[in-house]
Amino acid sequence: MSAAVVVMAVGVALVLLLLGATLALAVGRIVRGPTILDRMIGSDMVLTTVLLVIAAAIVIRQDLSAVPVLVVIAATSVFATVAVARAVTPSTDPEDEGMDATTPEHAVQAADEAAVAGQADDAAAEDDHGHTAGGQR
Repeated sequence: MSAAVVVMAVGVALVLLLLGATLALAVGRIVRGPTILDRMIGSDMVLTTVLLVIAAAIVIRQDLSAVPVLVVIAATSVFATVAVARAVTPSTDPEDEGMDATTPEHAVQAADEAAVAGQADDAAAEDDHGHTAGGQR
């Protein structure tokens, strides 16, 4: 074997090892979550890693027949990212019937804020009826 073949084999092995580690970390992000945005970042990383593996195969084989596959995967990744970003962005449309929290995290936060506001309203209502904090008039 020539030195060039050995160098190429070591380079390919190193690239595949690093891409495998990237893939494992991205899948870990998808599994761990906890938010939809974390999972979207993980899926973007998986698709990017797949793109890199296909691109590395194109370079090694010196064959451009897989370029359309790269374009389709890249377009799918972009459209999926835009769709998720639009889905989790709070709406500013006044006709949205007050539904401004579209992620579970925002819904929990909105519910907590509503509960705190409700407690403040209850406290203000008690004061209006002549009751004090000590319960005496």
